[in-house]
Amino acid sequence: MTSNPIHGIDALVRGVHLITRRELRPFILVPLLINLVLFIIISGIMISQLGGLSDYIGSLLSHTPVDTANMSWWEAIMAKGAAWAASIFRWLAWIISFLVLFLFFLVYGYLFAVITNIIAAPFNGILAEKVEELLTGKTPPAEPLLQMIWRTLGRELRKLGYFIFWGLIILLVATVTSWTIIIPAVLTAVWGAWSMAIQYVDYPLDNHQRPFDELKSVLRRRKLTSLTFGGTVMLAKMVPILNIFVMPAAVAGGTALWIERLRQEGDPGTDSFPTQQQSNSSSKSIT
Repeated sequence: MTSNPIHGIDALVRGVHLITRRELRPFILVPLLINLVLFIIISGIMISQLGGLSDYIGSLLSHTPVDTANMSWWEAIMAKGAAWAASIFRWLAWIISFLVLFLFFLVYGYLFAVITNIIAAPFNGILAEKVEELLTGKTPPAEPLLQMIWRTLGRELRKLGYFIFWGLIILLVATVTSWTIIIPAVLTAVWGAWSMAIQYVDYPLDNHQRPFDELKSVLRRRKLTSLTFGGTVMLAKMVPILNIFVMPAAVAGGTALWIERLRQEGDPGTDSFPTQQQSNSSSKSIT
């Protein structure tokens, strides 16, 4: 099976359909409540930064020098580089303004995703288990609840370390190339998509207690599918209000994506692959 970006988009849509199933509704209540509380807190913090952002964009569009006196060193580099580029190409100011706004909401969505995923990890693991049971008729190996909670929290910290390590490298590259604006925007977008794919396809593999490196290998099999799934989730998380409901849909969609398109013979749970007739029946009942 080839890597198809449409499959990545379809996975999130499939996740939305799955969480409307009566069997799964009890398992999405706690993640939704966690998302609601964190949405209020994080959105309040980000809104407090809009004043400085609007002043910066206004200075770009009016072609007046930007005041870097109160900025950190890397903010000053970005501001001066962007202003220099905009002074050469007047029309570039509008593109730069759009990319700055995009980066702002990308950071907002990424911050929201990382914090909510750490707190809601055990509940997401249970939801992924129930989705797998719904799609295949079988569940991952059973384990005590307390053991599962500690293991999933440890897994989230493992992923967080991975995100921070590569995130710092991308930040360094983005800072050096900040005068272009385009390079940081593209790097950040691709990294955000990859991170979201790792985050939400990981739950079913973690339920089977598979190593983190195996997860990355699974995602590389269908790079375009994985990136478009993660990118679609990332874009949805950038939208206020909508991002409250994205996490359970992404967990369900990531689980379905792994079961139906990513895993191969020899992967965990392949003995419980649904037959083609079961898959068609499941798809009809969802639609």
